[in-house]
Amino acid sequence: MIRSISAFRGAFYYELLMQIRRPSLWIAFLLVSLFVFKAFSGFYLSDQIPTVAMALGNWSSFLALFYPLACGLLLADRFPRDQKRHVTEILATTPSGLGVRLWGKYTGATIATLIPVFALDLGGALLIMQYHHDFGALPLALALFVVNMGTAVLFVGAFTIACTTVMWPVLYQFLFVGYWFWGNFLNPTLGIPTLNDTLLTPSGHYIVAGLFPSTVLVRPGFRGATASAAQGVASLVLLLGCAALIQLAAWAWLRWQLNHQ
Repeated sequence: MIRSISAFRGAFYYELLMQIRRPSLWIAFLLVSLFVFKAFSGFYLSDQIPTVAMALGNWSSFLALFYPLACGLLLADRFPRDQKRHVTEILATTPSGLGVRLWGKYTGATIATLIPVFALDLGGALLIMQYHHDFGALPLALALFVVNMGTAVLFVGAFTIACTTVMWPVLYQFLFVGYWFWGNFLNPTLGIPTLNDTLLTPSGHYIVAGLFPSTVLVRPGFRGATASAAQGVASLVLLLGCAALIQLAAWAWLRWQLNHQ
């Protein structure tokens, strides 16, 4: 048990530091942030949103529509990198278990990718609170980030790490972009099957609407969602459950590969 904890800690910190030091991580988020802040001040810092809670909720939901996509693209090379540099073979000779290393890689790289997102989210939230003269809403802003953005990125990160164990990263990135727009932006009334407006909507607007109903703003021309607390919890559990299952599937596949080499 102690050996497993030590191995997990080592993999976690290694992946965390490797990912957070990548210039491409910060450059990519900077470029996306230029688009985000262009639309930010005109809507979120105005009287179009009557309360600070609604402004924070819609700010969080807006970010969750775009930033998990960037996270998925930036995580796609984490596992193939080890194979390309033959790190996988070296790690296989160590006493640490395959599953422990996989979970350490997943959590370390994913949390590192969340750090610049958190900086942007917090910066926008502070501006919103300053505009409404209500810094007492900071706990709400933090809770929204953890529950909404955290769930979305953990979901995306799990599928990215797992899928790239069997798929060429560039192909995965191409398919992932299509999946993200299909699952989050495609209008379900068009008759094309989509995850949008279901409990498995990756951007998590069911979670926000169900668990933080005071943050939901429904107005003409603005997409909003209503949901019960039970639906919010169900969406949260389903997304995190799917993330755990796909990681278990990746572990089983890698273990099978190792045993048949």
